Amino acid sequence: MKKIILSIAILICFFIAPEIQAQGIGVGIKAGANFSNQSITDISTESKTGFHGGAYVVLAFSEKWAIQPEFLFSSQGSEIPDFDEVMQLDYFSIPVLLRWKPNNFLSFHAGPQFSSLLSAVDKSGDSIKDNIKNSDFGLAVGATVHLPLGFNGGVRYVWGFTNVSDLQDDTEVKNSVVQVYVGWTIFGAK
Repeated sequence: MKKIILSIAILICFFIAPEIQAQGIGVGIKAGANFSNQSITDISTESKTGFHGGAYVVLAFSEKWAIQPEFLFSSQGSEIPDFDEVMQLDYFSIPVLLRWKPNNFLSFHAGPQFSSLLSAVDKSGDSIKDNIKNSDFGLAVGATVHLPLGFNGGVRYVWGFTNVSDLQDDTEVKNSVVQVYVGWTIFGAK
């Protein structure tokens, strides 16, 4: 699967590289709040507030279309009230987004998100990393408002497809997160 995704990414870069040079490349930073939850088999959960932050690159191949990969630290998880427990999962996430900007003020984006587990702890701070898979895959969808001087803000929903539970029973755990963020395109294409 990783080889197929890498091959597709290389082909996309090969075909759009001349267009990107014509329209431009931008680099920026972003940070914001995560409102995450998990669906867990036969267990009721509540959302947990965390944060995310990192950098992004805008690879514009026209005035309206761009590819926007991001490199983010993302704090996620959920509260499990029936067990008075909290699951804290920290990921390094790479969303690769196709962005459509119908005007100078607003853009919409969607694409896959690949995440690698950095740490997993329970309420007492004990590691539960052995019970969680090392990777997660999902779909990110959202919108961004573009402001003067390269500033921006937006909202995104990330829907996790992977069962991240590494337990030997039938327990299924899937992540979901709403992200609210602010950013700044430091230079280049906005």
